[in-house]
Amino acid sequence: MPDEYAESERPALEALQRLGWDVRDQQQANWADPRETQSSAVLEPRLRDAVKRLNPWLNENNLNKAVREIQQVAGTNTMDENEQIHEKLVRHTTVEQDRGNGKQHYTVQYIDYENPETNDFFALNQFRVAGPVEVIKPDVVLFVNGIPLGVVECKSPQIPEPKSEALDQLTRYQNEREGEAEGAEELFRYNQFSVATWMEGAVMGTYRTPKDQYKPWRDAYPLEDDELIDRFDLEGYLPDQYRMLYALFEPERLLDQLRHYTVFEESQSRTIKMVARYQQYRAVRKALERIDKRGQREANGGVVWHTQGSGKSLTMLFLALKLRRLEDDPTLVLVTDRRALNDQIHATFERCGFPNPKKSQSIEDLRERLQYDAGETITTLIHKFQTTDNEDDDDEFPVLSRNENIYVMADEAHRTQDKNLANNMRTALPNAFYVGFTGTPIEKDEVNTRRTFGNYIDTYTIDQSLEDGATVEILYQGRLADIHLEGETLDRLFDRIFSDKTEEEKAAIQKRYARTQDLAEAQPRIDRVALDIVEHFEEDVPQPFKGMVVTTSKEAAVRYKETLDDLNGPESRVVISEGHNDPEHIKQWTPSKSEKSRYKESFVDPNGEVELLIVCDMLLTGFDAPVAQVMYLDKPLREHSLLQAIARVNRPFEEKTHGLIIDYYGVSDELKEALAMFSSRDVERAMVPVKDKQEDLEAAHNRAVSFFDDLDAVEKCVQSLEPDDRRIEFKNAFKRFSKLMDIVLPDPMANPYRDDLEQLSTIYGKAKERYRDETMNLEGAGAKVRELIQDHITSQGIEILNDEPVSIMDEVEFDARLDDLESDEARASEMQNAIKHEINVRFDEDPVQYGSLKERLEELIEKYREGRRSEQGTIEELRTLMDEIRSRDKAARSKGLRGETDLSFYHAVEDVLDERDFGEEEFVELTADLVGTVEKFVTKVEWKERTHLQNTMRKEVTGQLYRSEIDLSAEERRELTNRVIELARAHYQ
Repeated sequence: MPDEYAESERPALEALQRLGWDVRDQQQANWADPRETQSSAVLEPRLRDAVKRLNPWLNENNLNKAVREIQQVAGTNTMDENEQIHEKLVRHTTVEQDRGNGKQHYTVQYIDYENPETNDFFALNQFRVAGPVEVIKPDVVLFVNGIPLGVVECKSPQIPEPKSEALDQLTRYQNEREGEAEGAEELFRYNQFSVATWMEGAVMGTYRTPKDQYKPWRDAYPLEDDELIDRFDLEGYLPDQYRMLYALFEPERLLDQLRHYTVFEESQSRTIKMVARYQQYRAVRKALERIDKRGQREANGGVVWHTQGSGKSLTMLFLALKLRRLEDDPTLVLVTDRRALNDQIHATFERCGFPNPKKSQSIEDLRERLQYDAGETITTLIHKFQTTDNEDDDDEFPVLSRNENIYVMADEAHRTQDKNLANNMRTALPNAFYVGFTGTPIEKDEVNTRRTFGNYIDTYTIDQSLEDGATVEILYQGRLADIHLEGETLDRLFDRIFSDKTEEEKAAIQKRYARTQDLAEAQPRIDRVALDIVEHFEEDVPQPFKGMVVTTSKEAAVRYKETLDDLNGPESRVVISEGHNDPEHIKQWTPSKSEKSRYKESFVDPNGEVELLIVCDMLLTGFDAPVAQVMYLDKPLREHSLLQAIARVNRPFEEKTHGLIIDYYGVSDELKEALAMFSSRDVERAMVPVKDKQEDLEAAHNRAVSFFDDLDAVEKCVQSLEPDDRRIEFKNAFKRFSKLMDIVLPDPMANPYRDDLEQLSTIYGKAKERYRDETMNLEGAGAKVRELIQDHITSQGIEILNDEPVSIMDEVEFDARLDDLESDEARASEMQNAIKHEINVRFDEDPVQYGSLKERLEELIEKYREGRRSEQGTIEELRTLMDEIRSRDKAARSKGLRGETDLSFYHAVEDVLDERDFGEEEFVELTADLVGTVEKFVTKVEWKERTHLQNTMRKEVTGQLYRSEIDLSAEERRELTNRVIELARAHYQ
């Protein structure tokens, strides 16, 4: 049997102990809870001791004030309070006190970041926190100075879905699941890291991180795995759990990440908390090491290549935060080459609370700031490193500052920053330290970018981001090949587009369409492409996913907009830049700044009305819209521009299995040439042809059908999945097949597998129902196939996969279901699994009764499997068991009990008393008295956390036993009282 405690929880506690934490294991010894109420998550005595120790000058009043202040933060919601508490932990608080020189304001530290060893690091398992409805018990909670910064949920690696179960638990704790508030958000007001771990794997997030955004930590830089093996005294192998615990909770690293690698960002009218991923943390540390070695050979700068979509802007922000803390009033210069990127970087820094970044307004403004302003953070376009407003001016650029305490972070370092403007920047700031950031690899000839910035500091490649789930795979598909533009001659293209014209008409038209771009914008061609876009989007892009149309020019963008509207196409908006010389028909479609913001917000919002954005240059870099799945590309793009543009569709989103490029221009036909400047190893998975999935799809199909001899024998297939391990293997194979079908559909290569997908989904749905297996959901199958499967299994009369199965307590519906089954064998299977599920659900409420029923069920199943019971005889005995469970409710209801909890509690008390030899009348009377006594208390708010209520309840229960006419010793009364109180805690959550 899997043992979560032995296989994950206890090893986690031991690992934390080796990292320097004071560990209490409640499985090994009782822990004296110092809290007055379990609705609090702070260990106040430890907090008070730490604040006093770190601020020994505090008087008693101010000590009380500081301790209260961190706990009594009031915000509009839990995330708001989390942000406020983070601010106090990082920036501390102030109090007014007379320390001998009159009253003054002094800083009070909650945490000593400079001397980590002076803080109190305490880890505790099974820490109870009361929410509005239930008490939660995370496996491990980590406190720094009494403040709960970490929550770790441990699962056995032997259970079917440890990751899914752990994440579901964390989601429940945070009240992030739909329905009733099940968790205790109080614990997460302080949360820095939430971790799901199952020894062989581990993923991390923070408060309100979506389940699909919890990520692994693959590199504990600067330590290698071998060093961690020694640190934890392991034998030759490092399970992921240990790497994660070190990476996040080694005390110095934890405080570093709390202080420098945590930001809050406003997005779509809500706040998102973001913590560093391993590649961001590693890159910043490596950059700081390179800075420490400045002046040495090949250590005067470098390049960080983190592939598009992996959080490059945040890496820049984290580096800036560290530099601001470590250096003496440094000047930080953030350089981009496009206004949109400059605005984005500036906005990111502002939204994340970075101290007052300044945007340079002009060439003169930039020069003035660099000459005279120390300690500022300046964002600027590279073009402001000109001698005048004329970019072609050859005047020599002046030196603006020889200060070494200037750090230049150049975004998209490969584009313009290795030419004259970069030389001007180097001339202006000859002693600055330069870090280039790029989302695309450096060109393979190793000139330009490396010559300008130095060698790689850190890399996070396309392959690595796909493996981590930081991005999704990008597939491409060429459509309407007869009007592709790339690689064709003008004459052949012209003949194709205007094939329905006479020679005289062609001659007249040819005067107007002399260039490839003219042909791209020809209305007959746009008519055909726009119709194809409408048909593809409506038929093949499932909700809520959206798309972008990329065109050759503003003229083409406007024509696409008008044509899509004429076709009653998806709701679209044009996002193009304003030009002084634009003709009037383009100006009328050019959005204002506020309109652009509204369009982008509506597009990024899954529920927003905008479904398509039509662009030519804008939003092809630096625009994050995870909901975007498809890009309709009708523009010649190459090299960095191609990689940056297609990355708009590589952001993960729920049920998004891939991004898709629909190519009308023919770029993908010449993909190798388009990306020829890069090493093939760096870009081989940049875009993958849909047709390349044929082999994977075939293999996944073969694996999924291999579990069964005959897919048409559905009942036989379902029964073959009764063993847990076989069902897990089938579930994984089915999801893999489903995901690939989601990627390939509606390509004709999927057609041979459609019927099998439907039949397998019937088996899958029936198996989920039969075995009450909640892990058999459709997570990760893809939105397109999920909808297809749901429609199919509903038409087959199978419960929707996310619904609860029919309970045996619903006599009418359950018995009707049995009647619908095709054989006694199927009915016996359905009954035994339904009874087994009901026993498991109710077991904790009444271990005596349901333990007995469980033993009887297991014995009956064993006899049936061995052939010692006929199907009909087995069904009759299963019916007897089922009737016993149902009759318990009926008996309790006849005694006036109504609620399910009351009923189960009544039965549980009956079972406890039934172990003794009581008379019938005494038995019934005492049971009713005890239940009535308990119910007086459990209706009171927070009864479990209020010790005096529990003590009073205990006294009254003992009194009832004492006053009964049953002869009980003091020891028996004490034992029965304890049993009743334990049952009350189990039943009344």
